[in-house]
Amino acid sequence: MKKIILIASVFLLAVQCSENQSETSVSPTQTKTATTEISTDSLKNYAGETKKLLVKNLTQKIEEGGAENALEFCNIEAMPLTKSMSEKHGLQISRVTDKPRNSSNLANDEELKLIEKYKQQILAGETLAPTRTATHYYEPLVTNAMCLQCHGEKGKNIQTKTLEKIAQLYPNDLATGYKENEVRGLISIKTN
Repeated sequence: MKKIILIASVFLLAVQCSENQSETSVSPTQTKTATTEISTDSLKNYAGETKKLLVKNLTQKIEEGGAENALEFCNIEAMPLTKSMSEKHGLQISRVTDKPRNSSNLANDEELKLIEKYKQQILAGETLAPTRTATHYYEPLVTNAMCLQCHGEKGKNIQTKTLEKIAQLYPNDLATGYKENEVRGLISIKTN
């Protein structure tokens, strides 16, 4: 009988140790996001941090070599930079739009409806606010003067060299024709 109790105890201890090992192999961020709800303030900070990182790099590239240089950067580095923010926060962070330059950034049906809602709000002069659903946090991306160097009107805001670079890097580009203070797309953060 003592032998059976000893074997059972060893078995239970082994099972418990293996469960503890699997728990410790999960990163703290993954555990946090899987077991607790992330506050809207935190998501707003993650979106802001992502935008700030992209704008900082784009500004630097424009200063170094103009809008063409920024296009080269975006073509290669914008998605990895966004992905780095996803990895940092243990969430899926992306930029989406109804008029993509890169087809990987095309908004899904829910996002397209939200973009249209934001466009209507901006036309009505309303203040745009982030949107939180059961599974996502969305924040609108609005154009400014810097954006128009690559996303503005052809022949007005976008220089000829920049248009040539857009055609070279993005032959199926849909992301021009914007004016200042228009909804360009969304920062999308999947929360679960």
